[in-house]
Amino acid sequence: MASYPGISVIVPVYNTEKYLQRCIDSILAQTFTDFEILLIDDGSTDGSGKICDEYAGKDSRVRVFHKINGGVASAREAGILNAKGKYSIHVDSDDWIEEGMLEEMSDHIKRQDLDILIADFYRDDLNGQTYVSQRMDSCDSSEILKNIFRGRLFGSLWHKLVRHSLYRKYDIHFTAGIDYCEDVLVLARLLRHHIKADFLPKAYYHYNLLNDNSITRNYTVRSYLMRKAYYFKLKEILPDSFASDLDTVALQVKKEALVNGVLSGQEYNRFFPMSFLSILKTENMGRKMKICFLLANAGFYSLSIKTAKWLDAR
Repeated sequence: MASYPGISVIVPVYNTEKYLQRCIDSILAQTFTDFEILLIDDGSTDGSGKICDEYAGKDSRVRVFHKINGGVASAREAGILNAKGKYSIHVDSDDWIEEGMLEEMSDHIKRQDLDILIADFYRDDLNGQTYVSQRMDSCDSSEILKNIFRGRLFGSLWHKLVRHSLYRKYDIHFTAGIDYCEDVLVLARLLRHHIKADFLPKAYYHYNLLNDNSITRNYTVRSYLMRKAYYFKLKEILPDSFASDLDTVALQVKKEALVNGVLSGQEYNRFFPMSFLSILKTENMGRKMKICFLLANAGFYSLSIKTAKWLDAR
C-alpha cells in the first residue's frame, strides 16, 4: 500500500533565486518531518529552476514540476492537482517559515478534527518584523469569508492549513489568468460550504514585502484589469448575502485605479459607476476619499488623481 505524507507544502516558484534557498531550507528544517514539498517552477528565467532540481536531488521529499509560465494561479493549481498529503499549505518562494509551524499546526488540526486551521503571521519589511494578529469573530464559514473582505483576516492560503480532500470533494480550482487575490477566489468557493475551522493565535509564517516584483506592489493597467477580473469572478461565486462586501471590493479597485492614475476618466467611470448620492452614502469610504470620488464623477479626473495620491501618501 502506498504511503502518503501528512502535509503537502506547495511552493509556486518564479524568478526568486535571491530568496528561494532560504524558503526551502526553512521547510526542510521543520520539527515535523512527515511532509512533501512541491516546487512548481512556473517557467523561471533565472536560476530558480536549477535550485529546485538541486534540492530534489538531495531530499526525496522534494518534488519538482517545471511548467511553461502561466502565472501564480496556474502554479498553485498544479500543486493542488499533484499534492498527496492529507493536508496542504502554500508557502511563497520569497517567504519563509518558523521551524515549529507544521508540527504545531498539524497537532492542532488533528486534535480538533478540523478542515481549516488559520494562524497569525509576521510581516517582514524595511522596518523589520511585525506580528500580524488575525481577528476571528466566529468560526462560521460565511463569517470567516466576510472577515476576509472586511480586512480582519488576511486572504492568503499560506497561513491556513487545509484538509486537502476538500479540493476534490467540492471541485475547487484556481482561476487561470487571475493572479491577484487568487487565494481569495479559492477560499470563496471553499467557505461557501460547511467547513469546520479554528484559529491558532500564533505566528509562524514570514511574509516578505522586500520583493518588489509582486503584482500586488506594481500597479499598471494590467494590474487594474486583473483586479477587475477578480471582482467579476467573485460576483459569479458569491450569493446575494455578500452584496455589500462585493461593493467594498469594487470600491477598493476604483480607489487603487484612482491613486495610481493608470486609466482615463472615462475608463475609470465605466467600471462600477456610482451616483453622487451613492458616494455620499457609502459606509466603506472615508470622507476625504469621498471627495476624490466626487471630483472624478464631476469630471475633474486629473485633480481627483492628484488629491488621491496626496491622501494615500499621508
